[in-house]
Amino acid sequence: MRPDEKYVGDRLVEFFGGPDNVSVKEGEDPPDLYLEFPGRRIGLEVTRLSQFTFESDGTFGNRATQDAFGVNLINALDAELGGLLPDEFSLLITLELPVQNAANFRTEVRIWISAIVSSPVMDARDSREIEGAKISTVFIPRRPSGKRVVGIISNRNSSADIGLNAHLLLADRIRKKNDICANLKGPIWLALLNDYWIADATDFSEVARRLRLDHCFERIFLVSRGAAVSELEFGARILVCNVRHFPHRRECSKTSAVTPLHEDMRA
Repeated sequence: MRPDEKYVGDRLVEFFGGPDNVSVKEGEDPPDLYLEFPGRRIGLEVTRLSQFTFESDGTFGNRATQDAFGVNLINALDAELGGLLPDEFSLLITLELPVQNAANFRTEVRIWISAIVSSPVMDARDSREIEGAKISTVFIPRRPSGKRVVGIISNRNSSADIGLNAHLLLADRIRKKNDICANLKGPIWLALLNDYWIADATDFSEVARRLRLDHCFERIFLVSRGAAVSELEFGARILVCNVRHFPHRRECSKTSAVTPLHEDMRA
C-alpha cells in the first residue's frame, strides 16, 4: 500500500466513523483499496490532483514534477555551496521552469552559483537565461530557517486560473480512472487526494456540480492534506459532511442545485 493510499484510507475510515464501522484492505490495483463495511465491500480507487502545465505540443504536463526538479536543484546547491557564504548571508534564487535540457541546466547553474558565492555583496543581483529558462539571484540576510541557498520557483506553462485548473484536473482524473475501473465488479468509489492546495473543497464542489461526465464511480470523495474529506456530487446538490458515527450521525451543509452543463470544457 503506497503512502498516499494509506493516508486516504485512514481519512475515509475517520470520515465514516472509525474502525468499528469500516476497515481498509489493499486491493488488486485496480482497485487500489477496499473499504469493508459490515455486510458490504467497496472498491476504492485513489488518485492525486496535481496542477497541470500546458505544453507547447498541446499536451498536459505535471507541474509537481517540474517543480520538484527546481526544489531538488536548490537543495543540492544549498548542501554543496551554502557553507561557503558568510554567516550573515543567504542567496535567493528565482527559477522559471521548465528547462530544455535538465543536465546542462544543472551544470551551468552550479558553475555560475559557485562563482557568485565566492564574492557575496548584500543586495547584489544577477540574472541570465540558461537552457531557455530565466534565473535570477540576490543576496539577502540569512534566513531564520538556517538555509543558505533558498529559492522561488515559477512555471511559465502554468495557468493562474484556479477554476480552469480545478475543472481540467477533475475531468482528467475521472476520465482516466474510469477507463481503468470501468470493467471492475462494483461498487467502486473514487478518492481524489488534493495536491492542488490553492483550490479547496468549495472550489472543486463548484466545478463538480457544473460538470457532467459518464463514469463508473458510485461515489467520489475529495481528501485534503489537512485531513478533511468532502463528497462531491456532480450536476446535483453538493454534500459536504463530517461523519462521526456512521451511518447515524452527520453534520452536513448543502448548497442549492444548479443546472449542469451538457458539455464539459476541453483544452
